[in-house]
Amino acid sequence: MFRNWMNFIKVILLVAIQLILLIACQPTTSHDNETVLVTGTIPNEQEVALFEAMTVAPTRSITQTATSTSTPIPTAASSPTPLPTETPLPLATVTPTPWPTLPPNEAADKVLALLADNQNPECLLPCWWGATPGQTHWHDIEPFLKSFALEIKANSSAALVYLPLHEAIEVPGFDGYVAYSWNDSGVIKEISLKPMNISGYDPQTMMILHGVPDEVWLKTFPVVLPGEVLPFHLLLVYQEKGISLRYYVDAVKTGETITACFEPEVVEVERPDLFPAGPRIYLWEPGQQKTIDEIVSIPGETYFPLEGKSDLTPQTLFEMFTNPDELPCIDTPAEQWREP
Repeated sequence: MFRNWMNFIKVILLVAIQLILLIACQPTTSHDNETVLVTGTIPNEQEVALFEAMTVAPTRSITQTATSTSTPIPTAASSPTPLPTETPLPLATVTPTPWPTLPPNEAADKVLALLADNQNPECLLPCWWGATPGQTHWHDIEPFLKSFALEIKANSSAALVYLPLHEAIEVPGFDGYVAYSWNDSGVIKEISLKPMNISGYDPQTMMILHGVPDEVWLKTFPVVLPGEVLPFHLLLVYQEKGISLRYYVDAVKTGETITACFEPEVVEVERPDLFPAGPRIYLWEPGQQKTIDEIVSIPGETYFPLEGKSDLTPQTLFEMFTNPDELPCIDTPAEQWREP
C-alpha cells in the first residue's frame, strides 16, 4: 500500500516537472514604447542580432519637420563648364546697306516728298525722316541721308546735312539743312531743322496733331522796325514729346496793340527770308526737360511766357487756333514790350 502511494506521488511529481519544463521552453516577450525584446532558447549571437532587427518605431506619433536643401550653384572649381558672362550691348547696329545716290533733280523731289510725308502716323514728331531721338543710331540713318543730301559735314558727335531744295521752299540767303547730334553710343539725341517755306507745319495743324502745348513763349518789339516790319515769334513747346516749333510772322501794330496772325497755308510775304512759312523745328529725346535757353539756343534772344504778355494761356490758345470759326491771331499790348 505504501509502495503504491509512493509510486503515485512520483507520477504526480514527474508530470508536474514536465509541465514546468514545457512552460519554460516557450518564448516570453516584454514590451515598452520603443522596442520588442525576444528571449528563449536562441544562442547569444543570434539573440543580439534578432534584438537589433526587431527594434520597431515608437507607438506615439512624432511630427517630422521637412527641411529642403538647395542645390549649390557650381563654381569654376567644381564645374568644368565656366559660368556665362554678361555680353555688352553693341554701340551700333550692323553696317547698313548703302542707298543708291539720287541725281540732283530727283534728290530735290525726294526732300519735298519727305517733308510732305513726315506727318504720317508712322513717323510723327519727334520722329524725323525715320530717325527718333533716343532710339535711332546715326550710322543707321546716315546712308539714307547720303542718298539725296548735297553734303554732310560731320565730326565725332554731330553732323549738318545740307539739303537740295526747290526754289519754292528755300529761304533766300540761308542754307537749308538738318542738324543732328548724338551721344557716345552713337544714338541721336537732338535734331534741328532750319525753317523753310513749307505748308502743313502751321500752328493750327501742329496743335491738332499734338494737343495743348506744355509751354508757349513769345517775342516781339514795341514799335515797327526799319524796313516796315514788326517781327513776332511764337514758340510752342511739348516737353514730354520732345518737340518745339518756332514761328516767325510779320505782326501789325494798331494803336497800342500788336497783333500776330498765323495762317494755316503758305502766304506770300515780302520778306520770306525773315518770315518763312515753316517753323524752326527742334527735337529731342521725349521726356527730357529742356530750358527755354536750350531750345532757343541763340545768345541774346529772350522769350517770355504767353500768360505774361497776353490774356491767353496754352489751353485757350489751343482752343482758339483749332477752332475753324476763329482767327489764329494773338494780341499783346505794345507797352508790355518796352524796355524798362
